[in-house]
Amino acid sequence: MSSYEKVEQVCGRIRGKVTDIDYDHTLRFFKKRAEKYNEENPYAVTMYQDHNAELVQKRNRREMEVILPLLVLDGESKVLDIACGIGRWYDAIGQEIGEYCGVDFSEELVRIARTRHEHTKHVDFITGSATELERVLEKNGKGKYNRILMMGILMYLNDSDIRNVMNQIAHVAGKDTIVCVREPLGIKRRLTLKDFYSEELENEYNAVYRTREELMNIFRDTLIHDGFYLKS
Repeated sequence: MSSYEKVEQVCGRIRGKVTDIDYDHTLRFFKKRAEKYNEENPYAVTMYQDHNAELVQKRNRREMEVILPLLVLDGESKVLDIACGIGRWYDAIGQEIGEYCGVDFSEELVRIARTRHEHTKHVDFITGSATELERVLEKNGKGKYNRILMMGILMYLNDSDIRNVMNQIAHVAGKDTIVCVREPLGIKRRLTLKDFYSEELENEYNAVYRTREELMNIFRDTLIHDGFYLKS
């Protein structure tokens, strides 16, 4: 290992090497994020930029403008939102759909989501890990879904789990399902942040930024192998 690589690992940045992150650390991170929730800038909980509500709003608006039309939602749509946070994507849907189910492994975020949408019909938020998706849905009496959202969750999964999660998604998908994946990428090579202290977030942060090629290989081995096709 070169001295440069040693410095990067000490600083919490690991480039080009497969390194696991600790899910317990991530869970504690989002527990602290939930404590920062405020109604004036609600989406900052999972989009960050705590002190720039205008930027959060612009980012959220632009993301919805690009992605929502791709989902082709209607009254028959059954939406499964994995890593739903406080229900940001349900807020954006803003139309009658058949069902919405948000799943998140942070009990604190799910609690906020339930409070924000407590009088909304055909909407449910449940606590559970993506690594146990099928079991979590079955335990809560859920069926199959024809719209599945994965908005920035793969970065919080280790390589040892990610293909299993994608296979479970194929199992809970109904007929003519659209799976929407929005994921930040590593440029040229993967970047892992492991117990990296963020001044902006005032907390340690763990995430894996994979390259486009790495993600494509995962999709080929899982969803595409099961009959899905890629549309970007």
